[in-house]
Amino acid sequence: MSRLCTVLVLAAWLVASAAAADFVIENASRRINLKNTWAKAIDTIQAKNTAGSDLSNFVVCYPGSLAPRIAVLKVLIKKEKQDVKALEQAPQGAPADVGCHQATFKSPVKAGATIEFDVVATVTGVFKPNPAKIGQGEKQYVEYYDNLYLLSPYEVTEQSSTVLLPTSDVKSYSPEDGASKSGSKVSYTKLGRQAPWALQQLKVHFHHDKPFKRINSLVREIEVSHWGNIYVEETYEIQNAGAQHTGKFSRLLYAHSPEGKGNSFPDVVAHLPAAAHSLYYKDIIGNISSSDTTHTTKETVIEVRLRYPLMGGWKTDFTLGYSVPLEGFLYRRPKGKLRLLMELSTSFNDVWVEQLTTRVVLPEGAQHIKASLPFAGIEQSWDKKFTYLDTAGRPVLVLSKSNVVPEQNKPFAVDYSFTFTGMMREPLLLISVFAAFFAAVAVYNRLDFTITRDEKWLERQSLDKALGVIQQLTKYWDSEADVLDRLVKLTHSVSNRPLADAAPANRHALEAELKQLDDQSKVLLAQVDALSPKLAAAARSHADKSKVLLARAAKLLSDKSELIKKDVAAHEASSRLAGTMLQLEQAVREWVDEGALLAQG
Repeated sequence: MSRLCTVLVLAAWLVASAAAADFVIENASRRINLKNTWAKAIDTIQAKNTAGSDLSNFVVCYPGSLAPRIAVLKVLIKKEKQDVKALEQAPQGAPADVGCHQATFKSPVKAGATIEFDVVATVTGVFKPNPAKIGQGEKQYVEYYDNLYLLSPYEVTEQSSTVLLPTSDVKSYSPEDGASKSGSKVSYTKLGRQAPWALQQLKVHFHHDKPFKRINSLVREIEVSHWGNIYVEETYEIQNAGAQHTGKFSRLLYAHSPEGKGNSFPDVVAHLPAAAHSLYYKDIIGNISSSDTTHTTKETVIEVRLRYPLMGGWKTDFTLGYSVPLEGFLYRRPKGKLRLLMELSTSFNDVWVEQLTTRVVLPEGAQHIKASLPFAGIEQSWDKKFTYLDTAGRPVLVLSKSNVVPEQNKPFAVDYSFTFTGMMREPLLLISVFAAFFAAVAVYNRLDFTITRDEKWLERQSLDKALGVIQQLTKYWDSEADVLDRLVKLTHSVSNRPLADAAPANRHALEAELKQLDDQSKVLLAQVDALSPKLAAAARSHADKSKVLLARAAKLLSDKSELIKKDVAAHEASSRLAGTMLQLEQAVREWVDEGALLAQG
């Protein structure tokens, strides 16, 4: 196997070496844009096929200072992207540490024909602060190193290089021969014919007026819930990657002087979907309220203000979270499939990410998961996440990529299948758990866990049952108390001879009602007597008191009726019997309270 690998590598090296002699670059125009916090090199190339046959492959190379930091490399013919892949080994004769890629044209270049195309490379982390440390209020100067010539395995007939800078403040640039500076642009217009692998260091030392916002680590977790929402949480570690701050930091100078801000930045701006809601922004301390949100029809813009401005070298971490509805992000596909469509990277436009991890948490039970990614170089792995009511865990697709720039924040798709049964799993599980709990409680209340049953235990059981019957008796006693109360009110109402004549008949009716209640309660008294004779005696004694109270109330009614018949005024009769009446009413209340206490044991 090792011998086979060696043969394959050697064959690829021979092919690349042979390809080096198949093209001649008639003109190369290099534009190196350093206005942002990352570099973008655009090489416009006119190449002639000098081989005797059609060619489809073209090799592009970059020096070792840039090659490892290339985030995006595109080869465009009239804005149409061509296939590009990295070569494991540079062609023969390449300088040390050169990194090369091979572009494959969609339409082969005919023998003797000329093709024009653009090679666009976005490179991060290639600015070197000089001085490396600055105080508050000092300007930030950086150095950029590149190859002056187009680093290529092909001969170049004519070429030029132009460096576009963010400011016109340039300390130095080299080489100076053949260079011209105009404002924020340094140009090398006539570099002449150069042999393959021509080397000449290009160095520019200039003032960069933008803060270097670098995200050291970003973990995005996208959790899909088929109950209506997709939850997104982004955990950031962000750093100012520019010249490091040295010396003291003055809040007063920072707030009142533009120079006091230097190369720092106090916030970052996130561009979220227009449907984003339930936003939160927090760090290890807690929620951070210093943010501003604007909703439009196209997007939701949130200005994330950091707890403190990030000076050079400083860093902080925070979490930004939000939710979006399923509509617009989750689509139904043929054969019962579902497709999740989300963006891959950060929602900040002016930062680059050193290490990106995007975790897609799908519902428990999701199957046949497949990701469609926007570009190559993204690693895939699998994990599981357990949340509420999960049994087997939710499948998690983990996407990892290093060195990511904003133009790579493109949509990606995840296709999977998920049945209605899987959707109902958690509700049914919740219902089953509650049903099992209530069933267990019901069974527990009906079980007897007593090891031995002695006389005291039996006595207590009988007493508890007797008290239950007493509670039923209190309903009858309350009804008897109501009859006594009506008899007292009847006595109060007798104020003339006709009422006095009718009083005996009314009294007999109430006595009959009271006797009926007493007869009904005797059945329950018998049950109490069988369970607890002691408690039954107390209950019977209490029941007998109602008869005494009835007799007192009947006598009081009779006495007032006789006074009214003797032509004693009603108020005079009431006044004579007032004391007796109050004693009777107090006795009835005490009798009711005694029955309630008896029911409590």
